[in-house]
Amino acid sequence: MDINFKISSIFVGVLILLFCLILSFAGNGNGQTSNSTTAKEIPGSLFDRSEGIPLLVDPKLKVEVVAKGLDFPTTIAFLGNNDILVLEKSKGTVTRITNGIIPPEPLLRVNVASQVERGMLGIAVSKNDNSSTYVFLYFTEVTNSTKNDNKGVLSNRVYRYELVDNKLVNPKLLLDLPATPGPRHNGGAITIGNDSNLYVPIGDVDGHATEVQNIVDGDPPDGTGGIIRITQDGLPAPSIIGDSGPAKKYYAYGIRNSFGLDFDPLSGKLWDTENGAGFSDEINLVEPGFNSGWLKIQGKAPPDFDYSQLVNFGGKGKYRDPELTWVDTVGPTKIKFLTSDKLGKEYENDMFVSDVHHGRIYHFDLNEHRDGLILPGTLADKVVDTDAETNEIIFGSNFGGISDMAVGPDGYLYVASLARGTIYRVVPAGDQ
Repeated sequence: MDINFKISSIFVGVLILLFCLILSFAGNGNGQTSNSTTAKEIPGSLFDRSEGIPLLVDPKLKVEVVAKGLDFPTTIAFLGNNDILVLEKSKGTVTRITNGIIPPEPLLRVNVASQVERGMLGIAVSKNDNSSTYVFLYFTEVTNSTKNDNKGVLSNRVYRYELVDNKLVNPKLLLDLPATPGPRHNGGAITIGNDSNLYVPIGDVDGHATEVQNIVDGDPPDGTGGIIRITQDGLPAPSIIGDSGPAKKYYAYGIRNSFGLDFDPLSGKLWDTENGAGFSDEINLVEPGFNSGWLKIQGKAPPDFDYSQLVNFGGKGKYRDPELTWVDTVGPTKIKFLTSDKLGKEYENDMFVSDVHHGRIYHFDLNEHRDGLILPGTLADKVVDTDAETNEIIFGSNFGGISDMAVGPDGYLYVASLARGTIYRVVPAGDQ
């Protein structure tokens, strides 16, 4: 999402603009945290900063607090039951939370640029063949600088670490992507597919590269505006749209920015959320070679659109309309399939999508072929024209701006609130 900050005219000291992970659109943001020091550094943020307790539509479910007191938690991943790795955006840290206890020192701290959507942004965990654990991290690294001050050489990078004796060691650089001009649209939501490859979304990094790359006779792909696929050793996976340069790593392209990827556990198909430029946020089915249309198209393509304007890489790339579009931006973040029946059989393998602007979670059933959403009433046209139309798809609200969701080893749904610095868990109301 874009993070359009409505920033006050007076900046105090060095302005560390919030990551507003998920604020989409030409700059729409939402953000504030319970951490008073950080909040003072981010005046006028837009992401949902409401207080109180989260609310669920289903009375058979309830929300519990797992951990609180974090500083802009962007992403979470599980090592085991009650064993969570959490990233803090501006601190550049990876912290291990066990049984809800936040230790005084993180597992890892790296030098990150933290302005707006830059920072420590994405994590994925994998057990490799020799039973050790790989931890993959996506962050905006700043080098030739002595501190996290957004100065120096910037890159959006993916590293592979090994978890050994409660330490993250042996970093290996797998992917080096642009981070300028920025500072928005860095993506970062690493996801591991059924093929064991890494899928890494990156936006247009505030540039117009995706426009140039997605018009006939434009420049070739440069590593922005798409979903990159690589092996866990950093090698290109089988190519889709090109056989050389950055193009050979693209799984999908024409993407303005995305904070959420997930694979359908039944069909194996990839889905994403995409943030619009103040309008037309999207949920997409992402087939190999998917072209999301940016910059020429955001939301549903106009009826008279000339598709010959878009690059198709010799027929290897193909445009597809979103499966849902919000006309007014909500800042969608995580997309997650609930691979569990622990919240009830009616939710098993269904899709959940969070947002940062309202602090909501939306719930979707999929059709028989698992290639579209079952949308009620006026949403049957696949367009949310007014906020009132979301009433039938809201699962929960008042979470504060949400940055991530995950299904734990216990089968419950975990929610990271960027705004409140809190990790929640959704469980049956009868559980103690």
